[in-house]
Amino acid sequence: MQITNNQSNLNFSGSFRIPRGKFKAQHEIPQLFTQGRQIFYDIKEDGDMFIVLRDNYDRRVAKYIKENNVSGLEYYPEINTKSGLDDQKPEGLIVLLKEKSKVIKANLSEAILGKKPVKYSVSNEISKISDALRLHIENPIISSNKSFTRVRDEQKCRTIELVAPTPASTYVKVIPDSLNETSTKCIIDAKGNIIKMFETPDEIHRFNVMFNNAKNKNVNILVNK
Repeated sequence: MQITNNQSNLNFSGSFRIPRGKFKAQHEIPQLFTQGRQIFYDIKEDGDMFIVLRDNYDRRVAKYIKENNVSGLEYYPEINTKSGLDDQKPEGLIVLLKEKSKVIKANLSEAILGKKPVKYSVSNEISKISDALRLHIENPIISSNKSFTRVRDEQKCRTIELVAPTPASTYVKVIPDSLNETSTKCIIDAKGNIIKMFETPDEIHRFNVMFNNAKNKNVNILVNK
């Protein structure tokens, strides 16, 4: 059986298997619904319960799982009340389980309700970039918003601008105060590796276009921590 822990684009209609021993969940979850559900017992093991749900009802179960910190449940997104099951004939569900093999066993509430956006620390990002470019930044003055992050390094007379549209890549621009010093433009990955340095006039133009596009889209994921 294929097991998937993080499944995106779910249609929010499916069924849950509550294993034996989860008496509180087996009692309380069916009470979340007065209709649009089918319940089966002893399908994969004695004492378990399957609750098959109508479209959009899964979110109620996901909220219950999250609020009550319930573990051990399984979610079958391909089996729902439109699957032609009969409450009085559990063998139909058993056959369907063999055909519909997709099952999510971990992080059910996150998979169904959606994960909360992760906030990435500016201080961690600065440390990563400083190591990658050997900047040795001390006492930075930081301002950050959805557009971009600005780091002022007074000690070394320069400004560093960052835009991180995803955890995998951060656009970095190091701008010295002195016109006699060369600015740095690059992209750095999540591990602090330099993906690309932009040095020729054409490359610098391309970087500036990408950097400004990212700024204008307000996609910067960094927060000031």
